[in-house]
Amino acid sequence: MKRSTGLAAAGLALLFAQSVRLSGQTYQPFRDEYRTIQQHKLHLGPVRFVPAFRLTDVGYDSNVYFADETSQPVGDFTATLSPELRAYWLASGSLILWGMENPEFLGYVNEMALRSFSNSVAGGLRWLVLQRFCLSAEYHDLSHVRRYLSDLDHRIRDTSTGGTASLFFETPRGTAIGVSGGVEDYRYEDVASGAPDDVYGRSLDRRETSAGFEAYYRVFSRSYILSSLVWRRYDFRFPETAWRDGASIEAWAGFRFPLVGLARGAVRFGWKSFRPDDPNRTAFSGLVAATDVSFRLGRFAFRLGLDRDNSFSYIESAYYYIENRARAGVSFYLFQFLRLDLGADHGTMFYPEPQEILVDGVPVIVEDREDVQTNLSFGPVVRISGSAGLGLTCNYYVRASNAPGFDVRQYFIGAFVTYEF
Repeated sequence: MKRSTGLAAAGLALLFAQSVRLSGQTYQPFRDEYRTIQQHKLHLGPVRFVPAFRLTDVGYDSNVYFADETSQPVGDFTATLSPELRAYWLASGSLILWGMENPEFLGYVNEMALRSFSNSVAGGLRWLVLQRFCLSAEYHDLSHVRRYLSDLDHRIRDTSTGGTASLFFETPRGTAIGVSGGVEDYRYEDVASGAPDDVYGRSLDRRETSAGFEAYYRVFSRSYILSSLVWRRYDFRFPETAWRDGASIEAWAGFRFPLVGLARGAVRFGWKSFRPDDPNRTAFSGLVAATDVSFRLGRFAFRLGLDRDNSFSYIESAYYYIENRARAGVSFYLFQFLRLDLGADHGTMFYPEPQEILVDGVPVIVEDREDVQTNLSFGPVVRISGSAGLGLTCNYYVRASNAPGFDVRQYFIGAFVTYEF
């Protein structure tokens, strides 16, 4: 996991810096981002361009509809093509204007109903005032076709449209403290069915309004101790799902490594309290985590991750589920041009409320539903140029549930392009 030297790799690193800032706890000081953008050599006048190209999931999927073991799975060849272009205008050392466009095509050979095209656009500014105060604002309309949530039964289109704004006080050393807020509209659609009454949209479409306080204290050269307090309001779109409305408060603390280098990522833990508006619904209160780190030791590179949170379920009779997920991976660099990747992902999904499920057309009430999911992967990666590589992967996924009709097995064999060799 060497530091990126290619243009595309640098573009992805900057993309990571921009995107994670929207999710909180990943603030980047204005001067650091300004210097990073200045390093990109592709420009037209005062505008600098950062192109990126992603090619993923090129191969054979044994279960494209995510069918349970009692059904006949359908396999097909698939690929996802996702080019992107970002543009930055740097003005007088105190202003960054940026824009992004990212079309994405999901292709299948035989299952034409699953073929889809989506496009994401975003733009914003960062303005440094009086050398201390950084005002940021952005608007985005992001669309993808994927299994966005772990309990989804196949890929659907998820779209998030909204804006965020923040005001931070920064010190010359890079320490920052500030407030932020945003409004986000989420929409979900089954691209394959084309039905006007979409179960995913009816269950999940909502508006989220958030406000937060964040603090980052720089330690060492480019690492940070971080903390935040975030309030979030959930208002569902349709009257029949207004019973899902609620609000949450989250308190986080952790440590963030540099955005590039031999050690990257962040260790974050927190406490979340989710309260439904309906007093008859089950509340959630407990530990949450969002940890993802990678580091290099000689010929070995290691990846570790831990996530815990509650998420709304698409199942109409269910409310939400609590997901715990741990990830681990290792890459062994056999030669300077060849490495072998091994990875494992294991998680549980617990549904705290009873839910109604149809079994052979007969409704069945399931209490204390719990799903166990495991994904194993391995494959070689060959360096193409710089930090860019071409990889082959074999993935085996299994989900076991105590609810009937949700046991799934799936394997995928294919190729991908990476910019982190």
